[in-house]
Amino acid sequence: MWNVVVLAVMIAAAGVYTTRNFQTLGQAHEQLASADAAEMGVYRNAVIDYFSDHNVLNASVSTATLKSGGYLPAWSRLYQQSAPLTWANFRDAGGVIYVYGTSLPPQNLAAELARLANNSVLLGIYDSTHTTLQSPVYGETDIPVSAISSMSIPNGAPVWLAMTK
Repeated sequence: MWNVVVLAVMIAAAGVYTTRNFQTLGQAHEQLASADAAEMGVYRNAVIDYFSDHNVLNASVSTATLKSGGYLPAWSRLYQQSAPLTWANFRDAGGVIYVYGTSLPPQNLAAELARLANNSVLLGIYDSTHTTLQSPVYGETDIPVSAISSMSIPNGAPVWLAMTK
């Protein structure tokens, strides 16, 4: 009889321990997604600032230029990183700025980016089978993404549009 009670207590303790580990893992993934989303926001602001100072169209700005021009804050991970960034940019002939992922992020950033962008329709997911931006909040938008369709953007990568100040 005591063996059954001891076994039941051990199983219950293992269940509590396992549940807490899953909760901790979920929180860690949320924190990583939040940090990656914030990183994209910092990069986007740097690109907007650059194009606000330099009226060039049909172009992108390099990370080196953002760093040397003081557009990318020195405290950011982006500034300190020597490897190629996950983010890239392009400004089309109409002046629309596209900031997009060059690879799929390790976590799904859609919810964190939507929160960071205040559920803006200018934030979406790239899908090469559609000609418009796919919003995680609003679904298919009427915002064309044909200007970046020739770039090597993976399906599912985040895209955040902007205009100059």
